[in-house]
Amino acid sequence: MTVGTGIGSDTVDAIERLVRSCSYAIHFYRPEHIIYFCSPESKELVSNIEEGCKRLWGQEPPESEACIIRDPNDFSQCFEVIYGVCVLFQEFEIVIDASSGTRSMTMAASIVSFLTRSQVAHVTGEKKGGLVIPGTEKMKEMTLFAAYDRLRFHQAVDQFNNNHFGSSLELLSGLSTIPERDLYYALFHGYYSWDKLNYTEAFRYLQHADDLTEGVARNREFLQKLLELEAKGENGFSKKEQCRYKQEKYLYVLVDLLNNAKRRIEGERYDDAFARLYRVVELLSQVLLLSWNIDDIEGKIHFTDLRKILRSKKDVSLYARRADRKGVIRIGLRSKFMLLEDLGMQGAGEYYLHLEPFLRIRNESILAHGLSPVHGDEAREMWNEVFTITRRACIDMPFDLEHLLVQSAYPQLETPMN
Repeated sequence: MTVGTGIGSDTVDAIERLVRSCSYAIHFYRPEHIIYFCSPESKELVSNIEEGCKRLWGQEPPESEACIIRDPNDFSQCFEVIYGVCVLFQEFEIVIDASSGTRSMTMAASIVSFLTRSQVAHVTGEKKGGLVIPGTEKMKEMTLFAAYDRLRFHQAVDQFNNNHFGSSLELLSGLSTIPERDLYYALFHGYYSWDKLNYTEAFRYLQHADDLTEGVARNREFLQKLLELEAKGENGFSKKEQCRYKQEKYLYVLVDLLNNAKRRIEGERYDDAFARLYRVVELLSQVLLLSWNIDDIEGKIHFTDLRKILRSKKDVSLYARRADRKGVIRIGLRSKFMLLEDLGMQGAGEYYLHLEPFLRIRNESILAHGLSPVHGDEAREMWNEVFTITRRACIDMPFDLEHLLVQSAYPQLETPMN
């Protein structure tokens, strides 16, 4: 309860009106505990208010304590004191009565109500000359939840645009006065799942989401195609047809990982970006191997298959020594690009040599095998190099890589505050 010095025709009238108003609020709410926010001058009126509870309403005042605001006309001081106390008592049901006090005190009380989701109230009634007529008092409550919810909603959209999808969902949770909450919640949940590479869950949310921007429709089309390709790969097609579908599916995932890495770079999470770009490089080699019907992800590299397509007897001998007793060949990232060169893809070995310095940085990073941090300029340079090589390596494929990159890029929503 904020406590001023009262307004009236004279000092006695002002104090009596203040006592009647404040004691009425106590009588109305019957609180278990009261904290009076007072100036050094108005502190003396607390005993008058408590006496008024007995005299006017026949009610014993509850336990109370006074909290002094040295300068009641300093808004910042009023706010810090009232906010600090209300935060301490947030586990309880709080009502902030702002019937009395300076403008700075009552304004601070209203803003604290907004921030702590507490009701703010004041005594009103029939008035004469701007003053409440004794005996006509009634409480007027204001719930500022709607304004608070709107602020959280604006923050949620801003977090979404900054790729903090978990934070955007958390900010939306608990909002009860925003009509479009469910629409945005489904949208945010879709991108939250997608950012974690859960394509099925992402599409489940986004297939019914409203197209708040053109980007949402493009993204939905991209996800739908990716999931269709995944389903096709499980049907009874020939090996060559399966490899064709898998190549397109892996390329969709590769492009999505490029965008995923870009978001990590924008969020200054460079180690995470490097980890994703390393996977892009590996996935690129696996996409390219599928041109020779070699599936290095869901299948295995068999020497018997390689022997039929390798051009050099020397290469055949080399890979024969790498095969295990079942004829399966397991090779690392560098060897995959060398294999592509051996199969007839000119420049595959050079692609790896261009990327090797970045791959070394990744291996020495703290999220891989070392303790070195990754720097922003290194991450941005690696992204550009990986994209350039991917575009060059896939130039003969019937896919528009840059179109897929745009199609899978997350949208920027219009911020309501703008």
